[in-house]
This record gives sequence, structure tokens and C-alpha cells, in this order.
Amino acid sequence: MRNTASILALLAASASIGGCTTSSEDNWRGGATTPFAQAERSCREQLEFVSDEENRREIFTGCMAALGWTPREGASLEI
Repeated sequence: MRNTASILALLAASASIGGCTTSSEDNWRGGATTPFAQAERSCREQLEFVSDEENRREIFTGCMAALGWTPREGASLEI
């Protein structure tokens, strides 16, 4: 159990250091055009080209919207 907690903590830290987007499908609605995992992966890849940290959330949500996903009201998104 302790080992599992350590691994999870390490994964969470590496995600935040790498600037990855972490969200879940529960925070989004849509999906008629593109499956969530595929849309999130594509939009995350687009963020590799964004150097302006202030615009990352707007660009990510815009990308997701273009692929048929919009954040649910009150969604917790870390970008």
C-alpha cells in the first residue's frame, strides 16, 4: 500500500512538472465527434507549442471545443 501511494505521488508530481493537462471525462460534456481520450491527447500535444502560460487554459478548452467537448459548469481543470 505504501509503495502504491509513493508511485501515485510520483506520477502526480511528474504530471505537474511536465505541464500536462489533467482532467477527467467527468469534467466535460460532449463527445459526439471525438472520443475524450483522443481529444485530450491531441489538445495536450498542441500545448507543447504554447509558451505563454496565461493562455494555456484558453487554448486547451478551445481545442477541446473544436473536437466536440466543453467543460461542465464548475469543472476542475488543471492545465
